[in-house]
Amino acid sequence: MSTGVRRSLRFPPDEGAVAWLDPSVHEDNRDFKPTIAALVTDEALKGCGLITLVHDWLREGAECMVQVGDLAPLRAQIRWVKDLNDNVLKIGVVFLE
Repeated sequence: MSTGVRRSLRFPPDEGAVAWLDPSVHEDNRDFKPTIAALVTDEALKGCGLITLVHDWLREGAECMVQVGDLAPLRAQIRWVKDLNDNVLKIGVVFLE
């Protein structure tokens, strides 16, 4: 699904930045219930790169809610997934709001 063309500059996250993922998409951020923690590897205006443990629903095209650092939760889509080993994934997420 990725075209390989970056549309905005990437920048390093704050040291130890964590994102939280909720596999459900909510209209109201108060319904955000994160179940997966991920380490933020890079950030951009419209998305970020994350490293996390393998979960069945983490696949290209899946929509979710993501909270990066202290930002409010945002609706997002997983654009790409790369297996780092049997238990760890690197994923690219684009914000949909």
